[in-house]
Amino acid sequence: MPPRSLTVDQSLLRRMARDAAIYSLTRPVAIVMWVLLAAALVVSILNLTGRVVSEQEENGFAAWMPPLVIALAVAAVVMTVSSARHAVRVAMPPESVVWVLLEDEVLQVGSGDRRSTIAYRTFQGIRVGTDAVLLKLRDASVVTAVPRALLSDEDIANLRSKIA
Repeated sequence: MPPRSLTVDQSLLRRMARDAAIYSLTRPVAIVMWVLLAAALVVSILNLTGRVVSEQEENGFAAWMPPLVIALAVAAVVMTVSSARHAVRVAMPPESVVWVLLEDEVLQVGSGDRRSTIAYRTFQGIRVGTDAVLLKLRDASVVTAVPRALLSDEDIANLRSKIA
């Protein structure tokens, strides 16, 4: 069976990067980060409220804590989205032809003149986004992104069975 291919444009790359960023921001480690940031925000607001209620003149650093925690959360999102965009553009330069071929034991993915052959056992999991299929590599925080348009629902089911 010949590989399926498509030419990636800026719009597809942005949408694939969005799927990758959502994946990164909702992983278990990221969820822990969000819980800790939310807890820090709540504690800093309660601390500041207590100082205001007790009419303390000098709030000092306590007054800056809520904006700092919010700034950290915003920075985490901005850096994650930026990293996802960069990674997707490096892997699939705009206007390059991207192709995928599912074989019995390996997945072949190519972009431009690059080609990767990856054994299914290398993958730990799969997440299907709106525009990207993200394949998480075992024992790494790295994912391989494939345009969703290149894989049918049957292909994804086949991938899931080979990865699980």
